[in-house]
Amino acid sequence: MLRQNQHFSQKQLLKLSPQQIQLLNFIQFNALELEQKIHDELEDNPVLEGNTTNASLNAETGGAAETDTRIDDERGGFLEGYQQEDFIPDYRARAEEKSTPEFPFLGNLVEQNDFREALRQQLTMLSLSERALLLAHYLIDNLEDDGYLRISLEDIQDNLAFSQQLYATEDELLEQLETLQSLEPIGVGARDLRECLLLQIENKPSQTPYIHCAWKIVNAHLEDLAVHNYDHIKSTLRISGDELQHAIDLITKLNPKPVGDSGAQLYKNQNIIPEFLVEQNEAGLFSISLMKGNTELRLSSAMMDKLEQLRKARRQGAEKDNHSFLKSKMDAAVWFIEMIKMRENSMLRSMQSIVQLQPEYFQSGDPKQLRPMGLKDIAAITGFDVSTISRVTSTKYAQTDFGVVHLKSLFNQGIANADGDLVTNKEIMDALSSIVAQEDKSNPVSDQEIVAKLATKGYVLARRTVAKYREILHLPAAKMRKRQ
Repeated sequence: MLRQNQHFSQKQLLKLSPQQIQLLNFIQFNALELEQKIHDELEDNPVLEGNTTNASLNAETGGAAETDTRIDDERGGFLEGYQQEDFIPDYRARAEEKSTPEFPFLGNLVEQNDFREALRQQLTMLSLSERALLLAHYLIDNLEDDGYLRISLEDIQDNLAFSQQLYATEDELLEQLETLQSLEPIGVGARDLRECLLLQIENKPSQTPYIHCAWKIVNAHLEDLAVHNYDHIKSTLRISGDELQHAIDLITKLNPKPVGDSGAQLYKNQNIIPEFLVEQNEAGLFSISLMKGNTELRLSSAMMDKLEQLRKARRQGAEKDNHSFLKSKMDAAVWFIEMIKMRENSMLRSMQSIVQLQPEYFQSGDPKQLRPMGLKDIAAITGFDVSTISRVTSTKYAQTDFGVVHLKSLFNQGIANADGDLVTNKEIMDALSSIVAQEDKSNPVSDQEIVAKLATKGYVLARRTVAKYREILHLPAAKMRKRQ
């Protein structure tokens, strides 16, 4: 006999509504991306209207007086405050009403094509499907300034699914990564130094002398090569000293940074539009504002009147379809404006919290004045999730009295010094760089000696921590820095 049993269990699940996902997407947009999104929505939704204006609005005063243009919807609610003539939408709200330039392009920054744009142009010469091209472009966007792809394919999978609602397998991403690695400059898209050098070796003609020996050394003995452990390489690969020397000569001609400094400079020379304005008044208080956009949105009065007429009329046949269409567009328009308002509110609260934790830095502009600060610190003040703070700061810039600041650069981990005070890892790395710069190149200081020197400055660190910071600063080990 079949028996039916009931079982009760509790599971903790995290589910995001479509509105929450869209809000996170809106938060991640920078100024140019948001303007493009607004432009696309204006073309798609006849209920929305927009105009280019220089009007600004104080976030606290609330703007111009409103007339009653409410439309009673079928759910018993009202659409308020979206009239056409005298309403200034508060999603353009500012913390302080100031006459700021509209989207100030920085005069010292010029628009140039960086290596990423060159890679995209090369992709147009390949026969790729629309999906493959989208994945390849996303990989290019994740490349660092030196051309390396240091984010894992698994993390890229998650980011695509979360931010783009695009679900890609690891095999798909790996296939497009191989496509990216086949482009110029050779070595771009490598995930580490070994892969970068191997890509360059494999691109050389197979008849190149000692190329196979060089490939074996890079593939399996790169660490031995770095510390000059030549005897181990020769015994393992069973090669002579001459063969080893010729292979090393070939390897040293390879480029460990496929893009190099020129590519990074081109990337830095792109146009940057600050999202925030941080000013300090004579009393030493900070004023934090959102830069104005070019387009203001409102609901079309004509379409609202038309919707009211259709609602009151007997909705049958074509009129019923027209009412349903217009009603859906009206809901989408209201939702779109609300998303932008929530985006602006999240950004402003996050920026206010950053300035609250870093007052000395925003007063002086000196990076040494930065306090240890993490995403969790801002999340604790604002009440937002850490992922929200990450999206707010990842591609956003602030205009300050001392220049334009990338918000992501303001986050530093903290380490306690000998006095118990927290200092930033940037301050420690500056001290480490200074020690290496002043060393005797014929007898460079070891990591353990750097630990001792930092301790005299009040920075108590473990040797492995020093090694990690040295690698971040791209400083080789003492054996590699030695000069005769």
